[in-house]
Amino acid sequence: MNKAKRVLALMIPLILLIACGFVLFIMRLFPVWRPAALHETTVKVKKRVGFFLSGSTQERRIMPPFGYRRTDADPDSFLAYMRGQELLPDGNPVYDYHGNSLGIGNAAAVYALPVGKDGTQQCADSIIRVWSDYLYERGEYDKLSYHLTNGMECSFDKWKRGWHVAAFGDFSWWMPVPVWGTSEENYRSWLMTVMRYAGTLSLEAESEPIDIADAQAGDFFCHGGSPGHAVLIVDEAVNAAGERQFLLAQGFMPAQSFHIIEDHGTSGDPWYTEEELSRETIELSSYTFHAGDLRRRAAWFE
Repeated sequence: MNKAKRVLALMIPLILLIACGFVLFIMRLFPVWRPAALHETTVKVKKRVGFFLSGSTQERRIMPPFGYRRTDADPDSFLAYMRGQELLPDGNPVYDYHGNSLGIGNAAAVYALPVGKDGTQQCADSIIRVWSDYLYERGEYDKLSYHLTNGMECSFDKWKRGWHVAAFGDFSWWMPVPVWGTSEENYRSWLMTVMRYAGTLSLEAESEPIDIADAQAGDFFCHGGSPGHAVLIVDEAVNAAGERQFLLAQGFMPAQSFHIIEDHGTSGDPWYTEEELSRETIELSSYTFHAGDLRRRAAWFE
């Protein structure tokens, strides 16, 4: 009898461990996106340099530099999409994935895009997220495909046909599931999986270096690593001489609000000149990039 009790005492923890592992596996196989509720919404107005309006979108909030105008944008372009993105009221802080304030820091403006509670929306993930949202809203599902850091390709086309990605460590594989379709819920589930297992290394591997003279909204600075960093070009303006300036936006660690960054984080000026972005050493927010880090993922522009 005592032997049976000892066996049972050993079996119960093992059964519980297996059960917990199974539950965790199912949660990873069927991720559910939940936005973080913001715990602090008090607006703390920050002194600006004179070209911030009370508008609620990127285009209406941030004026082009003096002597510049915004470049023309096709209504269906990614540039037009970003210009129409809603922003939190001026002075709002950046929020983490628990909904807590991280302060204003060097954020010129904070996008109203909610951050998921799972903590995956960091730097490269934020870029993947806004580009994917743009393509999803346009119904371009065939372009929703990314390689994960381990090299596996994760496409929404396969996901929507009833296949989900299972992962264990560096290994991942497709598994058939009784869930399919192009609903937003299923799309968010796929996107969470991509953001969980992709990053700066995979984004860098899927892109090619470009020159600042060829840069446009949707291109990005990326240095792959652990940690690396990535910053997205979200707007551009030009003067009569053809000189351009750009708005840049980023996510960061911990997972947090996607936000437009100030030039050098001190002047309140969010516009970066071509000259600044073509130097050998490029200071963007709290990260240093180098020549060759400006990149384009061609699949997004096809």
